[in-house]
Amino acid sequence: MTSKEILVFIIGILLVGFLYLMKNPIAIGDATQYSQIEKNIGIDLLPNEQTNTFDPSTNFPILENILDIPAWTFDLAELEALTSDELVSSIQLAIQQQRYFQPENDNALFYLINLKSLDSDNLHIIELTEAINQQLSSQTQIAIQANDEKQLISIIARTKTLSKNNSNIKELRKKLVTIKTINKLYAKGTEQIFNNLIVREDSQDAWHTAKQCLDIDFNNSKTQLLVTKVNDILIDRALRAAEETDFIFAQSQIEQAQLLDPNSFIVAQTQNKISQLRQQRYLWLEQQLAIAIDRINISRAQRMLNQLAEIGLQRSQLDDYQSELDRITTFGKYQPLQIFSHQNPTSIKLPNMVVIPTGSYVMGSRNGPKHEKPPHTVNINYGFAASQNEISVADFRLFIQNTNYKTDAEKNNTSKIYDIRTGRLKNKNRINWQKDYLGKKAKGNIPVIHVSWNDAIAYTQWLSELTGKNYRLITESEFEYILRAGSKSIYPRGDSTPLQVIENLTGKLDKSKKSSRIRWKNGFDKYNDKYWGPAPTGSFINNPFKLNDTAGNVMEWVMDCWHDSYVRAPLDGTSWTNPGCEDHVIRGGSWSSAKNEFTSSHRFRARAPFTDARLGFRVAVDLLP
Repeated sequence: MTSKEILVFIIGILLVGFLYLMKNPIAIGDATQYSQIEKNIGIDLLPNEQTNTFDPSTNFPILENILDIPAWTFDLAELEALTSDELVSSIQLAIQQQRYFQPENDNALFYLINLKSLDSDNLHIIELTEAINQQLSSQTQIAIQANDEKQLISIIARTKTLSKNNSNIKELRKKLVTIKTINKLYAKGTEQIFNNLIVREDSQDAWHTAKQCLDIDFNNSKTQLLVTKVNDILIDRALRAAEETDFIFAQSQIEQAQLLDPNSFIVAQTQNKISQLRQQRYLWLEQQLAIAIDRINISRAQRMLNQLAEIGLQRSQLDDYQSELDRITTFGKYQPLQIFSHQNPTSIKLPNMVVIPTGSYVMGSRNGPKHEKPPHTVNINYGFAASQNEISVADFRLFIQNTNYKTDAEKNNTSKIYDIRTGRLKNKNRINWQKDYLGKKAKGNIPVIHVSWNDAIAYTQWLSELTGKNYRLITESEFEYILRAGSKSIYPRGDSTPLQVIENLTGKLDKSKKSSRIRWKNGFDKYNDKYWGPAPTGSFINNPFKLNDTAGNVMEWVMDCWHDSYVRAPLDGTSWTNPGCEDHVIRGGSWSSAKNEFTSSHRFRARAPFTDARLGFRVAVDLLP
């Protein structure tokens, strides 16, 4: 054979094959290859990777192309011997026996085409054509519902066979394109489910494939089936995450399901269930957090708070709870500025304590003497309480009665008292904590004086043993902090003479009841608190920290050793002590101090055994959780 003859032969074979495929069409891209995948789906419903970002947008998919579908062709030579009436009878019998299109060359459509060829004016043609069209319409609905590409191709071919100009052919072709595209997407989505690719950051997942199907044809049966499969997984993940208290992930899953099917009753029902589980968890965690806070169980309270954050509690509520947690971490069971008194086994009345708020301030002075410099910021970020009043004679008497302690003044048999005749201090024998500033018997409500630093330490040790708490002398930086109580002025309550009576200070209008001729030369102008000598504790208005007599009445021992400046001083409120130091710091003014000794930065020093008619103390206690 020549090359030309070979080419003609090959073309002939291809044409025969093409005509055979047109008469016996098969669906292109048949999804049956995925049927086994659907039967054997084994999905790990727990997410193996939680997506950090989720983009619900999708690109509209490229629709599948289809070749032109030809009408059926028949070999009519076999029926040339049949009459019109015989053909009509054959058609009616085939319709009656439901042989509309099969078997080949023995069906209603085959006979109708022959009838039209033999007798185009036959009166039965319209009736019989309508019957076959109705069957085609019925099969069309079934094929569309089943997404049956093969059947729909056959229907298009049969419709063309009946009438090449049938207006339904164009719509059928559109429907075929849709079904073919969705079948392909459905197979893709099913495979993605099999591979557990439900939601991915790159959008190459079953969720986005189902969304593409929705974009093409919302009502398509396989679209709805794929949406259901994806949402069933998302719902199951959401419920399992909620049961494991991972409500953030649960909410992300249910939101993705809602985006895919906003009107789903099951999705809405699941959302309600998750909300109920979340609310129950909220209530339980809040209850446990409250109990942990009440019991000062900081580690458990922090765990409860962390879990509340994990399930998405609002930031404002988290901040409130965090503030409470910070409070108990710093102050234990107490609130800032709360006044309390520790209980003890012997029911002894102990000093009232005030919880001091945390904060920072600048300690010292730029313009003062060297020992008040340099000014430096001190941070008080821990919990402690200070006695609301200076320790009274009655307070100190309980200590002596319960310990038989002997003070330094008793050991030395002397202390300094005020001489009303000379207006000066002088040593006098047999003076101790039971005496007042004149050497007379002291009333129980005045601050205890004639006590040394050693005596004050002994008193705090007794309080610690009695209560099991860490009582101590207040540190120097703590004292200036509570003295200023937020102020930055020269004096604790201003830069000049107070406008009202605030404490027992020296005023030029003060008078001694023993001698009206004596006046304070270095006191505040036009100030008269009506006390000459110590006043009963708590006689005046308290400062912003609810403390009394921090600036006046009596000077106060503090814990620190004396240093000639604040160079290298602690910045955290702790005491500045050195082993074996002899001099200790005294802070605050007294009933007889000069005006300049009432400044917030004023310091004084004395040896640990020193006692005086102007000197007392107050105590502090650490608030350990």
